[in-house]
This record gives sequence, structure tokens and C-alpha cells, in this order.
Amino acid sequence: MQWIRRLKFRHLEMLVVLGRTGSFGRAAALCGLSQPALSKWVKDLEQSLGVILFERSTRRMSLSEDGALVMRHAERVLADMARLHGQLEARREGKAGRLHVGLLAALAPVVMPEVLARVQESGWAIDVQTVEDTMDRMVPLLHERRLDLIIGRLGSREYASGLNHRLLFEDRLCVAAPTTHPLARRRRPVSWADACAYPWIIPPAESPLRGMFEHTLAHERLPPPRVALESASVLTNYHVARRLGCLFATSERVVALFAEQGLLRRIPLSFAAAPNAIAMLWSGEATPLLERFMALIEKEVGADPGARG
Repeated sequence: MQWIRRLKFRHLEMLVVLGRTGSFGRAAALCGLSQPALSKWVKDLEQSLGVILFERSTRRMSLSEDGALVMRHAERVLADMARLHGQLEARREGKAGRLHVGLLAALAPVVMPEVLARVQESGWAIDVQTVEDTMDRMVPLLHERRLDLIIGRLGSREYASGLNHRLLFEDRLCVAAPTTHPLARRRRPVSWADACAYPWIIPPAESPLRGMFEHTLAHERLPPPRVALESASVLTNYHVARRLGCLFATSERVVALFAEQGLLRRIPLSFAAAPNAIAMLWSGEATPLLERFMALIEKEVGADPGARG
């Protein structure tokens, strides 16, 4: 345990930089050290721990299994300290604390306006910082404690991730089109073959939504449509779709919001094996601040308080 007493936060930062860059040269430059000094420090740390952290070859360097474990813990410690700094900063400003919330882009306009309005009306002084991204990008940030909460679509990968969750509501994935689109004005039934005859804005590669889209095309035995753009931004998708006559996949509730303003219409098509459950996900034990915020979200979006995992 002597090595723990000798460790400083600077050392954790060095370890994480080295693990992410995979290069002693680049890591040394970023840390303001010489390469020999960084290499010696790593060797000393490996000797103290009794494990090999990095597997080296003539061409590349990569984290060992033990190294990946140590790096995950180092990232969590650094993230916890960053969160502590944020909490203290918020409290100095007279607020109860700070929360970092990740949301699917399609859910942000559905959830956040009402929730933040309720926060303001209640006089609760809290600093909420949001990130809009895809689930495959946000879940690792939750494990690293760089996010406190995710509001997203609960699929099989999220169930298996070991995260806590509370169900909020059901929201089907649907096909959206500008009101000027030919399929939005069409009276007879629309098929997936009809939809694939038009250009699409598709979800980013590797995202769960992209997988659902491709699975649906395979289920329908259709080739991919012409792609105008890869994007997860609802606002960008709407404007590009209106300009180029595209279709795109999004939340049914988002389409309803845009439909109220006469901007989008839902095309009656279903996605194969798409999860409908929208949930809050968090890692570890929720703080009192997070519990209060989640309770407020549940109240505003009509969750069943008993639907917890």
C-alpha cells in the first residue's frame, strides 16, 4: 500500500494521458515531461503494483488487462475530483450543487423544458449542465462518472451495463418528414420501399439507433437508401430534411412537438425490434441532489414511481 501514499493526482493524470494516447512520446509532451522520465515512472509504478500496465512492442504500446483496470479507477478518481470542484463552485454561487445530465438529442426538447421550468418555479437553485449525444457515447461517461445521469432509450445493452435505471415513459421510434414532403401528403399506405426511394438523414455510425435502422432494412430486405447526412441533432435534421426533402428517424414525441407547429409529420412505418422504454440511468448510489432531481423528472413526465430497476 506504500505506492498509494506516494501517488498524486498528477500521476493519475499522467497514467490516463498515456493510456489514451498509447504513446510515450505524445504523453510525455502533453504532460510536460521527458520521455525517459515518463518511462521510468511507469516502470517504477509497475514494480510497486507487481503488474504490467502497458504491453510494449516495436510498433505500438497498449494497455494490459491490469492496466485497463487501473486506468478505469484513475479516470473515476479524476472525474470525482472534477465533480467535487464543480459542486463547490456551484455552492459558492449560492446553488445547491451541480449535475451533469446526458440526453438523447431527440429527448432533450421533450424532457428538459418542463423540468427546468419546474426547477425555476420552485426556487431550487441548482446548476444543470447537459450533453446531447448517442447512448453508445454517453454510457461510458456515466461509468467514468463524468455524467451523473442519462435520460435515454433503454435497450438490451443498457440493461446489461450494470447501471441503475428508472423507467419514465414509452416512446416509439418513428419516421419523420417535413410537411412539404410527398410522403407526408400521401393518402394511401406507405411502405418501407416507398420511404427508401427518398434521401435519408441517418443516425451516426455505431449508435444504437443506426443499428435499429439497419436491422429494419434487413428485415424488410431492402438496400440502404441514398444518404444525405449522418446526424443525431433533431434541429439539424429538421432543417436539412426541409431543404433536401429527406426522411429521418426520431422520437414520436419529438414529431408531435414539431407537428404542433406544422413543421413535421409522422410517416406510419414501424422499426423492427426497437425498444420503446425511456429511462433514467445512473451509476452507483444516487446522491440526495440527484435523487431530488430524478423525482422532479418523474413527476413532470408522468413516470410510474414503482417502475424501478
